[in-house]
Amino acid sequence: MTGRMYPDPERKRNRGYLGGDSSGLPPRDLQDRQQLRYELDLNSWNLRIWGVAASGFLTDSYNLFATNVILASLSFVYFPHERWCGLIINFFTLFGSVVGQLLFGYLADKYGRTRLYGIELVLVIVSTIGVATTSTGYGDISFLALFTFWRFVMGIGIGAEYPLSAVITSEWSSTSSRTTMLSSVFLMQPVGQALAQLVGLFVLLGENRAHRLHELQCGIDTRNEEECKRIIDGIWRIVIGSGAVPAILAIIFRFFLYDCGLYTLEVKNKPGNAFRDTQRVYGAPGNENNSNGFPSSNGHTVQTIANGGGTLTLPASRPEPDEPATSLQFSMSDLYNFFIRDKNWYYLLGTSMTWFYLDVSFYGFSLDNRGTLSDLWATTDAVSITADLECWNTPGSAVPSWAAGSGLPTWQTDATKPCNTIYETLIEQTKQYLLTVSLASIAGSACFVVFANRIPRREWLTASFGVLTVLFLVTGGLYYGVAHTERSWGTVVCVAICHFMFNFGANTLTFIIPAEIFPTCYRCTCHGISAAAGKVGSIVAVLIVYGINAGYKSTTRQGLVFLLFATFMALGALYSWAYLPDVQRVVHDSTPDGKLKRRLETKSLEELGGGYPGAVAEGQVFGVRNKWAVMRDKVRFRVGKGRKHSDGNEAVMEGAIGGQYPLRGGNANHFRRGGGVVNVVNDTIELPAR
Repeated sequence: MTGRMYPDPERKRNRGYLGGDSSGLPPRDLQDRQQLRYELDLNSWNLRIWGVAASGFLTDSYNLFATNVILASLSFVYFPHERWCGLIINFFTLFGSVVGQLLFGYLADKYGRTRLYGIELVLVIVSTIGVATTSTGYGDISFLALFTFWRFVMGIGIGAEYPLSAVITSEWSSTSSRTTMLSSVFLMQPVGQALAQLVGLFVLLGENRAHRLHELQCGIDTRNEEECKRIIDGIWRIVIGSGAVPAILAIIFRFFLYDCGLYTLEVKNKPGNAFRDTQRVYGAPGNENNSNGFPSSNGHTVQTIANGGGTLTLPASRPEPDEPATSLQFSMSDLYNFFIRDKNWYYLLGTSMTWFYLDVSFYGFSLDNRGTLSDLWATTDAVSITADLECWNTPGSAVPSWAAGSGLPTWQTDATKPCNTIYETLIEQTKQYLLTVSLASIAGSACFVVFANRIPRREWLTASFGVLTVLFLVTGGLYYGVAHTERSWGTVVCVAICHFMFNFGANTLTFIIPAEIFPTCYRCTCHGISAAAGKVGSIVAVLIVYGINAGYKSTTRQGLVFLLFATFMALGALYSWAYLPDVQRVVHDSTPDGKLKRRLETKSLEELGGGYPGAVAEGQVFGVRNKWAVMRDKVRFRVGKGRKHSDGNEAVMEGAIGGQYPLRGGNANHFRRGGGVVNVVNDTIELPAR
């Protein structure tokens, strides 16, 4: 294949942005890309691709949300009266995730997805070992610093998984199965959450059988303090160490995956490798006219070579035509063309801000929420620590020291049951988390997988933010009415519904959409930036919740958290409505009886990669003011308040598929809106400046 060899070093540089119309791609490569899309779209849901991506995402979810399992144990052993230690651990874990998402998103676009896919799991495995072996005992004063350092490193690996898993799944999937594949991978997040809780529960029950943990009255009876701390110190280490097992399995799977042909062709400019790797995964497409080849969409001669017992079909060598000038990837000119000239910053703003606002509320609910759940489940007010308590006068009781000191220890999260031991507290926390968070989240994600291709995803993202806004307001109001009473179950049910809606809508879609709407050369980078914005939101959430709990002493302060988070959900709805494109189109199929059947068709990555210019060419409108203006005009036309063309003919504005609003009524090129003129250029609405 001498025709495809690089004649000079510059050809080895990555190709950058191809333009909204793919004009930066030579005609020959454009035809090859069509052939690759043809081969990918012959396939449906792929177990191999899903298994590789899902195993890594499960690992990262397990390790991230294991915080909910281990913090009570850590607090019991190392810092029973320091409430800021958990904040430090969570902060640096999330900060590490931000670093991993930004760094690995860039590197994956620069050097290839699979070259980085596995390094992040090595980080997770090494850091897991580091966390599990931190310190030689609970008396080591360096414990918190070492533990936090290893959680930061683990956070980098966890963050790296987001853009890599999402983009690899997106690029390897067929157009019709892409969203189902992506949502199936994201399903591993709530599964990982639940798995961490279940592993913690099984380890706790096993230690109880082996050491009579419940009978030792750990946390209440100071006579058994040393033995109790030794046992509990082993529990959290086993839970964390178990996270290395799926990581090791996941890293083995990744030895059998290659960069998707779209990346190899568009960015690396190696069409031969692109076809080879695609057919390694999916096999060569069948051809009834030629059993040894495949139908070539570009008319090129093809040749078949043997490889490992199978056949791989590659484009034959052909002469090098003149290629259009293309900017180099990550050059200043290319970044300017993509983000500024073609206004794709709209997309990045939409994906980043929706993920930011989503994670403010999601992580405020889901990360280290042991005290929150205990408060929601409480059917009475907090019990005072007095001599009237049954556990006050038991031999070796630690309770009198609580009354004389700083109150309940940090591991004791249920103020209505101060006599609970650490064993009873951990059991109660696991039950509350599984019933309130895990089951509802898994159900929401599973429902989205089923309905992924039946709902308009961009519109549903906006709608789900709106629904969550209402749910948060209702939950906050209900909490103030039933908190700490026998009717508190009403708030628990509302919170479970919120978690269902998170995963049935916004939480899943903020992961999926950034993996679809950006071009191949910057897909990982933009997904990483969007995910990092989300993790910044989670840091904000942790700080908000900690600040409210520390500075606002009302017994019903949790209601304020619900009402505050409702504001963030409303802002998420605004940004998803104004700045994200449609990823589907409505098509009408003819039925045997002559009628038209409406269905949603997912756009290919190549179509969506056209970015903002491509969306505007379809008639989509972006920006809050522009969206509002078009929506207002649409309403006016629907109620019969037509506008006049400059030639006096009446124009009628019709709502259309994908946010398009074509005009009819002759060859007019503009109509009036309020005090200005709305121009229509190349069938595209241009709103007047305000």
